[in-house]
Amino acid sequence: MPNTSDESIPPKLIEDALERVLASRGFRGSTRKRRFLKFVVEETQAGHADRIKAFTIAMDVFDRDANFDPLLDPVVRIQAGRIRRCLEQYYLTEGALDRIQITIPKGGYVPRFIVKQGADPLENADAFADPELPGAVGASTVSTRPGVTGSSMPGNASKRSLRAMVAAVKRHGVAAGGIVVAVLLSLLAVVWFSAPAPQPVKGEKLAANVRGPALMVLPLTNGTGSTAQDVFVEGFTEDLIGALIRFRNVFVFGARTTFRYGSETALRKAGVDTNIDYVLKGSVSQAGDQIQINVALIDAHDQRYVWSNGYRGTFNSSNMIDVRQDIAVQVARTLAQSNGVIDKEEMRATATLSPTALSSYECMLRTRRYWRQLNADLHGQARTCLERSVQTDPLYADAWAALAIAYIDEARLGFNPARSRPDPIASGLQLAEHAATLAPDSPLPQKALALAYWLRREPDRSIASYEKALALNPNDSDILADLGRSYSLIGEWDKGIPLIREAFARNPAHPDWYRITFAVYHYVHGRYDEALAEARRVDQPNLVYTHVVLAMIYGQTGRGADAAYEVGEILRLEPEFGAKAIPEFERRNINPSTIAMIVDGLQKAGLAIAPQWASTDGR
Repeated sequence: MPNTSDESIPPKLIEDALERVLASRGFRGSTRKRRFLKFVVEETQAGHADRIKAFTIAMDVFDRDANFDPLLDPVVRIQAGRIRRCLEQYYLTEGALDRIQITIPKGGYVPRFIVKQGADPLENADAFADPELPGAVGASTVSTRPGVTGSSMPGNASKRSLRAMVAAVKRHGVAAGGIVVAVLLSLLAVVWFSAPAPQPVKGEKLAANVRGPALMVLPLTNGTGSTAQDVFVEGFTEDLIGALIRFRNVFVFGARTTFRYGSETALRKAGVDTNIDYVLKGSVSQAGDQIQINVALIDAHDQRYVWSNGYRGTFNSSNMIDVRQDIAVQVARTLAQSNGVIDKEEMRATATLSPTALSSYECMLRTRRYWRQLNADLHGQARTCLERSVQTDPLYADAWAALAIAYIDEARLGFNPARSRPDPIASGLQLAEHAATLAPDSPLPQKALALAYWLRREPDRSIASYEKALALNPNDSDILADLGRSYSLIGEWDKGIPLIREAFARNPAHPDWYRITFAVYHYVHGRYDEALAEARRVDQPNLVYTHVVLAMIYGQTGRGADAAYEVGEILRLEPEFGAKAIPEFERRNINPSTIAMIVDGLQKAGLAIAPQWASTDGR
C-alpha cells in the first residue's frame, strides 16, 4: 500500500523522481508545466512550503506582476489541474515502476511525496508491460462479453534477466539504479515489442470479473500534411486511452493493442471485430494555429455510427500537450461517464428486459437510470437485480457498492423500507466496506462509503471518501457534484458551489436534483428569484425535497397559493414530514443557520414544524 512519508524520504530520491517526471511525455513538451512542478517541489524541499500560494506561483512561474489577482486570472488553478492529470497518467504508464510518486492534492499547490511500499517491482513491471492482462496497470473491470485475450510476456529467460536486474538495484541501492536503468528500459522495450499479437477467441467468454462493453481506440490519422505532427497525433491517442481507462464501466484496450492493429482493416483481417463492442476512430487536422480533432464511435457489431464530434483548439509549441490532454478528457467524459454516450446506447438495448433477466452489468445500467430519476419504482427494480447480481457475481465490487446505496436509500429517501433491515444505513455501510475491500481502486465503493458516513453524521469521513473517489477518477462529474453538495450543505459554499458548477459544465445532462443545492444556496443568500429559477428546473415530482425547496421559497416571498400547493405535495409524499423535519435536516449535516432559514420559509408556507432539535445547535 502507498504511504505518505515526506520527511523520511531522502532528498536525492525526490530529486530523481522529479527528473523522471519532467522527462516524461506529458511534461517534456510543456515549459509551463515543467516550471510549475519544479518550482513547487524545490520550494517544498527547501522548507518553504508556506510560500507555495497562487500569488507566488503566478509571479515565479508565469511571470505575472504584483497586481496578479487569482480570482480574475485562473492560470494557476487551471495549470495545477493539468499537472494533476499528467501526474496521474504518468504513474499509470511510464512511471508505473517508480517507487517515489509526486502528487499535488486538490485544494492547494504543496506537493506530497509517496513511497510505494510492499510492492514487488517485478510484478509492477509485468503489469506495465501488458496492460491488457487482468490486474495490469490501467486495466478496467469489464463485462462478460466476448473479448480478446491479452498477449503475454516473452519466455522465462527475459523474466529471469529482469528479475536479476531488479535484484541488483535492491542489493546495491540507488547508485546501481542509474547503471541498470538503461538496460532495464531496453529489456522492457524488447518485451513490449516482441510479444506475439493477441489471438481472438471466438465465442469464448472473458473471465468472471470482466464486465461491461469493450472499447478499442484506433490510432488517429494524421491529416495535418506534416509528418512532424505524427508524435502529437500518437500522443493524443495515448491520452485518450488514459482518460477513458479512468471510467470503470467500460473496458478499454491499452495502447499496446491499439498500435498493434492500427486500423479497422487490420482489425477485420485479424478477426477480432466480433470480440469488441465499440471502436473509436478519428483524425487530426491543422489550419494555421488551429488544431481540429474529429472522433467517431462505431458499433463494432453492425458498423453503425453511434456518435461523432469535432473539437478545436489554438495550437502552438508551448501549449500543444495541454490542448491534446484537455480534448482527450472532454471526449472521455462524453463517452464514458454515467449517462454518457455508451451508457445511453447500452441502456437502449436493455430497456425492455425485466430486472430478473439482467446480467450484472445490465443491472448496473438500470441502477444508474434510478440514480438519475429518483423514485420508489426504479429503486425497487434496481435493488432486486442488484441482490441477484451479488449472488451470481460475488466479486463484482461495483454491484456491492450500488446495493449498499440502494439499502441506504431506504432510510435516506424512504424508498421501499424492508422489515428485515431495521438499520439500512448500517447494512449499507457493511456492504460498502466489503466493496472497498474487493476493489480499493474503484471510486463507486468510496461513494457508497461517503453516503453511509454522511447519514451517520460523520461529514468529515464522508467528504474524505468523496475526495478519494475523485482522486481515483477526476473525470467523473457525478463524484464532483457529490463532493460539492457535501461541502455546500455543511455551509462551505465557497468550496461546494464551484464544484457543482464544474460538474454541470462537464456534463450539461447532469441529474437535475443536484440543482436543489443551487436553490438552497441562492435562498440563504436572499436571492429568491434565482433560487426559484433553479428549483423549477428540478423535474422530480416524487422527491419530497423538490417540494420542500419550492415551499420555503414561496413561503418566504408571500406567494400563499403556490406555497399551499407545495405543502400539500410534501404531506402527500410524507404525511409526518413536519414532525420530523428538523431531525431530518440535522441528519443530513445541514448547517444550523441554513436549517433555521429553511424552517422559517416552511412555516411561512403553512407547514407545521415540530420545534424540537436533535442537537443544541441552531436553537
